[in-house]
Order: sequence, then structure tokens, then C-alpha cells
Amino acid sequence: MTPRERRLVSDLQQMAELAGRDEFDFRCEGSPPERYEVMFSVAGLARSGTGQLVVRRLHRCALYLHLDYPRRPPVVSWLTPVFHPNLLPPQRNGGVCIGRWSAAESLADLCIRLRDLVSYRSLNAHDALDAEAGVWALEHDVRPGTDPEVLAQLSVGGEIPVAVIAAGQEP
Repeated sequence: MTPRERRLVSDLQQMAELAGRDEFDFRCEGSPPERYEVMFSVAGLARSGTGQLVVRRLHRCALYLHLDYPRRPPVVSWLTPVFHPNLLPPQRNGGVCIGRWSAAESLADLCIRLRDLVSYRSLNAHDALDAEAGVWALEHDVRPGTDPEVLAQLSVGGEIPVAVIAAGQEP
């Protein structure tokens, strides 16, 4: 087995452990897997059909572990609606700004960072991939760790519109 294959097997084992937590689930392809679809069950923000910010509780992203992985970071694409300075929704190609990367970082570690991004536990509004979300975060003085339900209140003046999206109920 090559060093890369050993790493892919190790990543799969760590992802299986991560999926034991309520917030994470995944599907994968390949033997050993090179493609993952990861699901996060955490509160985050998205735009409703009317453009209003809503709380969304199911998020998905795709990860591709190319031949240069782990020397270079995986290719990450966001698959569900999202409103975050460092994430783009699928209609804008689902770009993700993961920041720094080290080959020592596991796929499970990256997934924890992605969960932290979508749930606003982490953000960098000054280096925003989504300029609109970055400006909004700066204007509202959004700090890492702010509850997305509180953030949704900022956009609608008190009432929290909650979009509870369960598995298999994609809008």
C-alpha cells in the first residue's frame, strides 16, 4: 500500500469516528475513498427565496482528495444554500475558503473546521470569499461563536425565521 493509500484509509477511519457524533454524517466513493459528501447538522444561515436570512440546520459539502492530497488541500464544494463570508452557495459554484492547510491535518480535522465555519464558530469577514456576507458581518459586528439564530434576528428585527431542513428534504 502506498503512503497516499495509507493516508486515505486512515482518513476513512477517522471520518467513521467523527460520524459517531450527532453533528456529522458522510458518504464516500472509492476504495480507499477519494470522494466524500459530508453532512453537518448544525445551525447556520442561508438566504430564503425572498432573500431573507433564515436559520438552516442541514448543510452538505463535497470533498475530493486529488492525487496531490494530502500535500495540497482537498477540493471542497458547498452543496447547500449558505450565507457566510467564507463560503459560497452552490449557485455561486460552492467555493470554500479553508484558510491554512497542512498535510498533517486529517480530513476529519478539516470537517470540524468546516462545521465551525457554517455554524459561525469561525469566520474571517475581512478576507471574505462572499463579499456581501463579509460586509454584512462587518456591519453587524459578527464575532466568531455568535449563535446563527441571534444573527438571523439581526436581519429581520426580532422574529427568527427557521428553515429546518431534514435529510432528504432539499428545497
